[in-house]
Amino acid sequence: MNKVILLVLVLGFTGFAQDNANKPQRLKYVTTAPDGSVAMTITDDSSKDNLKLESVNNFYRFEILDPITGEAVLASKNQGKECDIDKTKLASGTYNLRLYTSNFVITSKIAINNTKKVLPSLQPTDDVVASR
Repeated sequence: MNKVILLVLVLGFTGFAQDNANKPQRLKYVTTAPDGSVAMTITDDSSKDNLKLESVNNFYRFEILDPITGEAVLASKNQGKECDIDKTKLASGTYNLRLYTSNFVITSKIAINNTKKVLPSLQPTDDVVASR
């Protein structure tokens, strides 16, 4: 009798177990101003190739920096309060994201978990900078 109950319990637990390995994850990084208001939000949907960057204020530039060297590994000009950042240009790891507005600079730490193949290095252009 105890074996039957144990078997039913084991089957019940395995039936309700969820497989999250293949489900997309959505991470949200929120950076707040000193007064506690939201200054910047970064949304990372693992099923998409882009990060969504949104700011309360208009920003004219962002940079993604290597946390050890402080060198920009990706940067771009911007107009407005939001933009998309191509994750395929970044290797998996932790980075510092710096956002420039006309009045201040916002910095946030982000983690990139890039399961897709990273594109080879691009040549520097006016809009994308490989290094500082």
